[in-house]
Amino acid sequence: MEDKAKQLWVVIDTICGGYHIYKDEKVIEKAKQAAGQVQEYCEVFLQGNYFGLDEEAYGELCSYVVQVLRDFVEALEQEDTVLMLDTLDYGLRELIDLYREKDEAAI
Repeated sequence: MEDKAKQLWVVIDTICGGYHIYKDEKVIEKAKQAAGQVQEYCEVFLQGNYFGLDEEAYGELCSYVVQVLRDFVEALEQEDTVLMLDTLDYGLRELIDLYREKDEAAI
């Protein structure tokens, strides 16, 4: 899981950083290429209570994951660059940070 998180972090930095710094407007195309990685990463959260959260907190996490996936799909369908950037930077990155926080707490 750690490798998937690191890979997605790079994907997000490449897409969002490329847009903001280098004015690379191929956000939707790059996001389409990363869709499988996004799906695979998010599925882990939905397959079980990986973090050992209480039932209510796990339900909230699952709802958040589903919303991130919905936003990702909507951005692809609408070819909405702004929504995609927000979804990657502020939605998916939050999920990666959750994993990284758990990983760092184990140290």
